[in-house]
Amino acid sequence: MPEPRRALRAEERLAELRRAKAKRRTERLQRELAGPAWHRMVRLVPISLRFEGALTARALRADRAAITDALRDDAVFALDTAMRLSHGYGFFANDDVQAYLTSPAPLDRLASAGLLSAEPHPDLTLLRPWPGPPRLLACVASELPACRVVGAGYRVVTPERLARELVGAVGRRADLFALFERAERG
Repeated sequence: MPEPRRALRAEERLAELRRAKAKRRTERLQRELAGPAWHRMVRLVPISLRFEGALTARALRADRAAITDALRDDAVFALDTAMRLSHGYGFFANDDVQAYLTSPAPLDRLASAGLLSAEPHPDLTLLRPWPGPPRLLACVASELPACRVVGAGYRVVTPERLARELVGAVGRRADLFALFERAERG
């Protein structure tokens, strides 16, 4: 039989109340600093790469540019990779590649060419706060999302979808959302 929870002491309740108030102050300050961008961001319906299809990960055995070149005709690039291909810089510090595919065949082709590991990587965490090998995070969906062509013929998700994916991946981060909006305007 589980033990009943012990009631919080007065000091513990007061400390919990202070933490909650500090968190609310921080959130209010972020909203005020973000201004109208905050309101645009919270109106978005987030999209999570994980729920758009079957998510699979493979460790990269080549650099990010070689992987994106090899997937140019098969994939629609998403999230950080779409931002890098569209504007030359991304949201995150890692070297992961995010893409939508309609079948796992391109993954096998890249694995046989030695660009990816043959076996799936067990870590499907989109944004890792810990170090690890760079991965290709591929969402195998029945159909590719709406896209636009940028750079040297790369297909990336539309700006509207990229904004929704960003909010779905990192939550309500006004700093990253403002970076995205500046890049799209610029």
